[in-house]
Amino acid sequence: MTHASTVRRPLRQLLAMFLTAALTLSLSALVTLTSANQASALCVSSGFSGTWRSSDDRLSRIDVWYGEDCTQYAKAWSTCEHDSSRDCPWGTKTLRSGDSKNFRFFYYNWNNANEVLHLRLQDRTHMSVWDSTDYHNGKKVSFTVSMVKSR
Repeated sequence: MTHASTVRRPLRQLLAMFLTAALTLSLSALVTLTSANQASALCVSSGFSGTWRSSDDRLSRIDVWYGEDCTQYAKAWSTCEHDSSRDCPWGTKTLRSGDSKNFRFFYYNWNNANEVLHLRLQDRTHMSVWDSTDYHNGKKVSFTVSMVKSR
């Protein structure tokens, strides 16, 4: 009789240990999923996300989206030089935060110039973009474009 009770005791301890491990793992997964969902919701809260369009061929479109790590990205487009019916992409860049929640910027380093795009959100569907280019030969060019959110 004592032999059976000594066998049951380690069995109970082992069962209790597995149950504790399973509960801990489940709770950890729940906390991780909740945190990921909350982070995902925070990513979507920015008004910059979406496709923005203008009638200016120099800067006809800007796409803004969030990556899986909640980093915000942007891609500028201009009307293609040899096919005015299409937009040509400039390349994907990280969108940087500015001095307020309605201001972001990103930049391109070209072989002959550095270009910065300053995005200022006016409301949910309107944004102004100031494009400033400093050429390596000293020339400076800047212009402002009004953009409308298309989706």
